[in-house]
Amino acid sequence: MATVRRLQAEVEGLRRVQRRRAVIEQAKGLLVGRLGCSPDEAFAHLSQISQQSNMKVVEVAAGLLGIATPAPAPAAAPRPEPFRPERYVRMRPGAPGPADAAPSPAAALLGEESMARYHLACAAVANVDDARELAEAAWAEGLRHLGVTAVVLGILEPDGAVRLVSTHGLARTLASNWQRVPGSLNVAFLKAVANGRLLWISRAEAAEQGYELLGDGEMRGCLPLYDRGRVFGVASVIWSRGRRPDATVRAYVGAVAEACGRRMSQLLHRADGTAIASPAAHWVEAVLETLPGSFALLSPIRDDGGEVLDWRFDRCSPEAADAAGRTADEISGRRLLDLYPHAGTNGVFDGYLHTLRAGEPFRLGPALTVLAGDRHDVPAVMSVRASRFGDGVLAHWRYHDAERRLISHLDRVQRLGDVGWAEWNLVTGDDTWSAQTYRILRRGPGQGPVKLSGLVRYVVPEDATGFTDAIQRLTRAQEPIAVSVRLRRDGRQFPVRFVADPVTDGRGRLVAVHAAVHRLAGGAGS
Repeated sequence: MATVRRLQAEVEGLRRVQRRRAVIEQAKGLLVGRLGCSPDEAFAHLSQISQQSNMKVVEVAAGLLGIATPAPAPAAAPRPEPFRPERYVRMRPGAPGPADAAPSPAAALLGEESMARYHLACAAVANVDDARELAEAAWAEGLRHLGVTAVVLGILEPDGAVRLVSTHGLARTLASNWQRVPGSLNVAFLKAVANGRLLWISRAEAAEQGYELLGDGEMRGCLPLYDRGRVFGVASVIWSRGRRPDATVRAYVGAVAEACGRRMSQLLHRADGTAIASPAAHWVEAVLETLPGSFALLSPIRDDGGEVLDWRFDRCSPEAADAAGRTADEISGRRLLDLYPHAGTNGVFDGYLHTLRAGEPFRLGPALTVLAGDRHDVPAVMSVRASRFGDGVLAHWRYHDAERRLISHLDRVQRLGDVGWAEWNLVTGDDTWSAQTYRILRRGPGQGPVKLSGLVRYVVPEDATGFTDAIQRLTRAQEPIAVSVRLRRDGRQFPVRFVADPVTDGRGRLVAVHAAVHRLAGGAGS
């Protein structure tokens, strides 16, 4: 664990360096454009100001950007679009219609020093490529200096619940248990989502008003996140101790929350507003955890025109694996055609597409296909099934090579020993014979198995009584039997050994018979 923590700290250090470098480079670019100097001269200007003001170069750069950069403007009103449940969210209270300008962002209320820190935080969250890392980036570069101990970011779902997208400072088990917070609960941040207003509340006030709080902490701010004038999520900023923040701190925290909301919206949605990750992904996680074998939730990857270009594995069951040896962790997050180029020609891609559009289940195989491995292509016999789930497909795949090899081995052994097996299901009537049993009894597989009671027709008259008595002991007394009889087929007689065991249920009732048929030496050849 110490090694893991050390590596995690090193990775986070590299991320901070990258974020700070981005801020400095932006400030250098600004100076190059304004002063007509070279990049080296621009950096020299920053260094000189840093020495004179006793501030770090990155803080000087952020301050310069904060002064020179206008406050963030609200996104333009969207074009008319088809109804989508995930976009059916609450309007900002008192917000103007799509044709009017939204209220000015909280950043417009900040002073010069806070604006500098705000732009440093904006640079940090803008460099985040995974929504799950947003809370940590916002805390590390924008909120830690305020004494904030935890940050929670969630998005609103069609039924009023909030799904946690990114957390920092919460125990993993707590974040996992509260992964989806139903709208029926009296949780503090749900209040902010419901009425679209900021909520600053202490633990004592929450207890008086009957609110549940997520995580420890004496004070928290619950801030609704907006996208195009509509609440689409919430940020919860938690202090372990302290009084209610003053107006300046509240304005600053609100501005950082707005920046997180903008970036989260970008990461979770495409330019046309459609969700990148399937809204059903988190609902299926609990199901996938319990499923044996290989299951996955795939979401479509579309072009600007809405056409499906590929599929991404959003979630996989723990046991999921492919013929190339890749595990669930190695498959999740990858694209279908990147991992399996032949899916575009073997019917899998088109099958998923038909399932998504028509809602009809898709089935393929068992069939021989070719999978792309890390070193070479891997041939495999597989079957695939898929059903539409949310705005994606839930798929199951299974490889039959091991079964095929086992059946082939058993068939060779049965041929060598001239032994076949048979099963009679006395409840469903589904009877099964091996290929060798058909050969021994000289019956065509297309005719299907003979019922257990009808086997006596194959026995020569002199052995029929003894065989019938054995079958009655098997079915009535439920005793295992082993009897040698002569069969007559195609005008010939040959001896066989018939061994059978009864199968009973929990109440002692006979439900099936499992048997083996062995052609004894001296019989006619096959």
